[in-house]
Amino acid sequence: MDQLPLPDVERLLAVVADIHSARTLPELGGLLTESLAARLDFRHAAVLTGDTRPRLFQDTSAQSSGIAVPAMEPYRERFHRLDPIAVAAGAAARRDVPAPPLTLLDVAHLVDEERRPFVDDFLRPYGIGAVMAKSWSAPDGGAQLGIALFDPSERAFGPREVALLGLLGPAVARVAAGLLAARPRWADLLTPRETEAVTLLAEGLTDEQIARRMVVDTGTVKKHLAAVRRKSGCANRVALARAWAL
Repeated sequence: MDQLPLPDVERLLAVVADIHSARTLPELGGLLTESLAARLDFRHAAVLTGDTRPRLFQDTSAQSSGIAVPAMEPYRERFHRLDPIAVAAGAAARRDVPAPPLTLLDVAHLVDEERRPFVDDFLRPYGIGAVMAKSWSAPDGGAQLGIALFDPSERAFGPREVALLGLLGPAVARVAAGLLAARPRWADLLTPRETEAVTLLAEGLTDEQIARRMVVDTGTVKKHLAAVRRKSGCANRVALARAWAL
């Protein structure tokens, strides 16, 4: 598809406008998933961010919607290593070759015996029939953004959807890069779980609420936040939450 119709262009511009109020990466992901559903009828989506490509797949604060919500944790823990779209995109990135958004149908030839569990043990149990995904790097090669769209129907994504995602991604990546650049320098010292804990703290959650979200006990939450305070130099929880939210 060489050119999108004007209504689709207007919808894309509305999505970009919706996300510009984001102050943190999780907020960006939340606004984007909401806008994708409201403006473009993409009701099953995931938004991942990271300061390197490997950390993109470790994003414990990734935001998701629809059938993607229960699928994100197993994807992060195991199945991203078997994802044929991620394999193809990574190969293109290493060759420095621009690639359009890829669908599962585009990479069906990569689903060999080793990667078959991605289909049998991940996609099918979560009711996922189609996947389309693309990742982008900031101009300096640092900040990474990944957007994945899912649908129960195997033929959900065609040229129009590929064009929409391809045009939207760079604008979202620029917003994500700005938010990553604004993070405190000590953020790079944190483990993924520490990052998740301090992000939830900055969102105003209590230790008990953070524990439920992270599926751990409150003692583990306290240990994570204590480690973050040591690395950040923040005197207390209030200062820590304020420093992370800025």
